[in-house]
Amino acid sequence: MSLTGYLSEYSLGEIFNFVQEGNHTGVLSIESDCDLNRGHSHSDSKSICDFYEIVFQGGRIMSVATRGLDRQTLLQTIESRQWLSTADITKLKMQLSSLKQPLGTYLKSLNVINTEQLIFIFNSQVIANLCKMFVEVHRGRFKFDTHAPLAYREMTGLSLTAKQATLMGLRLMKDWSDLTAKLPAAESTLQRLSVEPVGVSLERTESEVWKLAVGEMSISKIAKNLGLETSRVQQIGFRLSIIGLVHEVAAPRSIDGAISNFHDLSISPKLTLAGDRHAAVSTSFLSNLMSFLKKKG
Repeated sequence: MSLTGYLSEYSLGEIFNFVQEGNHTGVLSIESDCDLNRGHSHSDSKSICDFYEIVFQGGRIMSVATRGLDRQTLLQTIESRQWLSTADITKLKMQLSSLKQPLGTYLKSLNVINTEQLIFIFNSQVIANLCKMFVEVHRGRFKFDTHAPLAYREMTGLSLTAKQATLMGLRLMKDWSDLTAKLPAAESTLQRLSVEPVGVSLERTESEVWKLAVGEMSISKIAKNLGLETSRVQQIGFRLSIIGLVHEVAAPRSIDGAISNFHDLSISPKLTLAGDRHAAVSTSFLSNLMSFLKKKG
């Protein structure tokens, strides 16, 4: 079963959260659109810029592979650093097609590579690429395929949770323009979903926002209390929300405001049509999602 969609509608963090919450195993393909990621309009010519394949096992990220001239496989990294002899590399290449465990785990069991070397490869090929994705890739297509073959030859045997990757990647983001519509509103409050932030290590400002996320203070008031910009607290709130630590509690709307918005929509055919198109895309995605979950259940 495969699940497809667009990053303009579902962010990397939301996709990662879906995979981890379901403890899914499969391959997530991310095809980035260069022109859209650089801020060009849909009418401009498009060129595919980056392509990533993230392998998940039980909701954990095992490997990240890229497509391009500068791509270096796990074995090429080992070869370039001369950690194995040319003869050993040649033998390994002949065994890759039948490999049924992470290549790093296999090499470590033979005592030809150590944990520190595997950590180096994991940081350079997995952590670095994940950070690059969150910083640079905001538009394009994605596909999650539970039947895609797992590339054991690209795995070190190390892994990290999708939540850890999401938190780490979102911390590095400078341009939030593509996620503005997904940020919690300044007048909303944040409510914790657990007693402790289990499974992740929060930075100081994240921890401060977490402590105040008891559903009493609006985000703008939390920002004032901590001496931070409201936009920064909104971004932190989004990070904590996307990894399941808090949820947004929207401020109650007045009846007059709701009626006013209703009239505005009813006399604006352009806005109504845009809303209908968006709803159609969401319905299609949710339909695929429900079918996907039923088959996995």
